[in-house]
Amino acid sequence: LLTLPCVLANCESLSQPVASYIPDDEQGQYDAVKALLAAGYRHPLCLHLPASQLATIRRRQGLERACREAGIEPDHLIHSYMGQGDEHYHDIPAVVLAHIREGKPGFDSVICGNDRIAFMVYQTLLGQGLRIPQDVAVVGYDNMVGIGDLFLPPLSTVQLPHYDIGRLSALHIIHGDNHRETRKVASPWLPRASH
Repeated sequence: LLTLPCVLANCESLSQPVASYIPDDEQGQYDAVKALLAAGYRHPLCLHLPASQLATIRRRQGLERACREAGIEPDHLIHSYMGQGDEHYHDIPAVVLAHIREGKPGFDSVICGNDRIAFMVYQTLLGQGLRIPQDVAVVGYDNMVGIGDLFLPPLSTVQLPHYDIGRLSALHIIHGDNHRETRKVASPWLPRASH
């Protein structure tokens, strides 16, 4: 297969040099956390995707970089990793509730591994009578198509650049590019009303 024009979109080969276009997850998460911290939040609850995913590892690196720049030790924050499989989205409310005592959260914000986690967090916080962002800020990741503005208040999130990844990957083949590098595609921060 590698003798033919080949490009990987939104994935990469860890064993063969193949041209790849992937989201810049580290920078995207850095930008989101930096904005959250700049807004005055200092005690986030960090709800990550499964620990084995490359996106999780890279996003955690971005989170850590932003925290350290703000003088916050990231290992002192509360971190929880979702289990593998969609059924584990239903575990999110219990994780959030475990850090709320007598109606008071032990965190001032929630950094969510994706917008689906953020959806579960919204339901849990609002069900406890907590206001977003007045009591707890929430940031997502992915900017799921058509979803961000359906959250009330609209969810601040990071755009996964699927369109740009697809465009760059197609142009790679069309133009006959021959590089075999992994190229990161910008994942822009989309501030809305949840932080």
